[in-house]
Amino acid sequence: MAIDAEAGAPLLHGSSSFDLKATFSTSLAALLAALLGLLAVFGQFSEEATPAHVDRYYSFLTDVLVMIFLGFGALMTFLKRYSYSAIALNYVTSCLVILEALLLIGWTQQGFGVVTIDLPLMIDAAFCAGAAMISFGAVLGKATPAQLVWLLALEVAPYAATAQLVAGRWEALDVGGSITIHAFGALYGLAASVFLSPKGAGAGHPKNGASYASDMSAMLGTLFLFIYWPSFNGALAAGEQGLCVMNTVIALLGACLAAFVASSAFGNQLNMVHIQNATLAGGVAIGSSANLRLPPAATLAVGIVAGALSTLGYETISPALEKYLGISDTCGVANLHGAPGILGGLASALFSWIYLTPANAPLMIHGTKQPLWQLAGLGVTLGVAIVSGLAAGFVVSKVAVKKQEVEVDNMYDDAVFWHEVDEE
Repeated sequence: MAIDAEAGAPLLHGSSSFDLKATFSTSLAALLAALLGLLAVFGQFSEEATPAHVDRYYSFLTDVLVMIFLGFGALMTFLKRYSYSAIALNYVTSCLVILEALLLIGWTQQGFGVVTIDLPLMIDAAFCAGAAMISFGAVLGKATPAQLVWLLALEVAPYAATAQLVAGRWEALDVGGSITIHAFGALYGLAASVFLSPKGAGAGHPKNGASYASDMSAMLGTLFLFIYWPSFNGALAAGEQGLCVMNTVIALLGACLAAFVASSAFGNQLNMVHIQNATLAGGVAIGSSANLRLPPAATLAVGIVAGALSTLGYETISPALEKYLGISDTCGVANLHGAPGILGGLASALFSWIYLTPANAPLMIHGTKQPLWQLAGLGVTLGVAIVSGLAAGFVVSKVAVKKQEVEVDNMYDDAVFWHEVDEE
């Protein structure tokens, strides 16, 4: 790679320089300094961190962190020239989002002032990072590191406000975040991608694809997510963690089988994109209803529909987004998180109507009107995600701008940003 002798920055195919120090490093340092100052003024640890408290929550926190850093991180390494950036930027931006979310979620839950940090709040902050990594998937390889930092930093406030409104004040069923985590993260990322998907960034881009080795590393991410998803859905369940685990496992099993059926049916061959993603859709779709006492067959049906719907999405939704809206959804978050998240919201409305039983009644605060609150929560979440994603995408598209032809030529390539990574 050529070097600009004056600036010491790598040249992108000899046509312009990209200075990480002036964009990414400065942005990250400024946000870190701001978070340090805010935590110094407003942060304190809870006095309730007893052994019983740790026993109750710590294993769930570590399971969720495994999903965020190993599951999502490895899953995004499927791009053959972008694996370094995928897993490393997932790593650093997740850390940033978790720190920011401790304050912003803390303020939405506890009121503005001193935030008492405990393990449940840390789990909530990790959930926020999950939503952010879903959004990351939509712009994977297209946003510069600085753009990514600002895009995800700007996501925390609308996420925190929406989650507190829908699952907090409105008390909609959403223990595993089908609505407030998965649907929100997907729609925010897709909306931002409107401004971060220049022409030529889609499926036809020569570097927007996988190799045999990169698909194998991504498959490890899938397996991590599959194994730990029950903890994600049950981490903050009050007293129904056993139901969360059982419902999630059954839904995941159904989605896995349905995805293999659908994948082989569509092309008469298996497609690794479907297997890496659609097999997980059951965990997304059952999230809102995971703590309900449901018939196992109902849970399995949700998983089957989610797996088939997600696979269908890779064949229909992704091409349609690119053809009609110009949005290249790099990781297919519309199919793994968006559509199954919406399905999960709709399923929770249906289940809260059908299964308003004495066992489930304590969770359905609104009684017979609970389905309406589920639909309202879903609608508001989608609206806020789209509006805030469009606004954030527009703003960050102005950060570290390069000429479009250079930007497109160098997308999905680690050589632009990493030391000792040779150009192809």
